[in-house]
Amino acid sequence: MQFKDFGRGARIELSKMAKLLGMKFIGYNSKDQQVSLEVHGKGVTYPLEEFIQQYERICPTA
Repeated sequence: MQFKDFGRGARIELSKMAKLLGMKFIGYNSKDQQVSLEVHGKGVTYPLEEFIQQYERICPTA
């Protein structure tokens, strides 16, 4: 699954998703398809697909 960089709108949605998961959104790398987040004060990078799967598992109706 490949996502293009849709700009600010995509970043806002990823930020909302991260907030619901208790994380802070740092950034999105469209070239490498990665999402950077802050979790408990530490920076982590997830593949975009893994982040979306985790979100769908925890927030299935959102």
